[in-house]
Amino acid sequence: MSAVEIGRVLGPHGLGGELKVRLHWRGSTTLDQAKRVLVAGRPCAVESVRVTPRGVLLKLAGIDDRDAAFACRGALVAVERDALPPLAPGEFYLSDLLGAEVHGPDGKLGEVVEVRTHPSVDSIAVRLLDGRVLEQPLSAPWLDEVDLEARRIVLSSSEGMV
Repeated sequence: MSAVEIGRVLGPHGLGGELKVRLHWRGSTTLDQAKRVLVAGRPCAVESVRVTPRGVLLKLAGIDDRDAAFACRGALVAVERDALPPLAPGEFYLSDLLGAEVHGPDGKLGEVVEVRTHPSVDSIAVRLLDGRVLEQPLSAPWLDEVDLEARRIVLSSSEGMV
């Protein structure tokens, strides 16, 4: 089963091994129900989850002190895809866009190298064929199609890229 990246460990919280986690999508409740997560690709049992105004505090089995929590700093946090709620037609997880080709009206523009969430809009960072990285909002009027099977995003225009 494949995993879906949901956040990143910022560092330790306190002395008892809790991890400060920044979720890619602040409104996510995925960790609230998770019994197991992958941290840096390793499966870990979830002991507790606390939501704070500044993020999520995650306590994992086997990470019992500040040093062990500090060793996880920067690690990606993921959950198995089957632990996520089912998607409605036309919906997708932002992490599924990583690596997708981006096309515009005149052909291939580049590849998605990062997904960014902002308070008003989600966006993708696209490495263009010339090596520059530009950001593209994932909203109308620029987004025409997202085809996850083909790993392809089609833009109606590249004028939204900044």
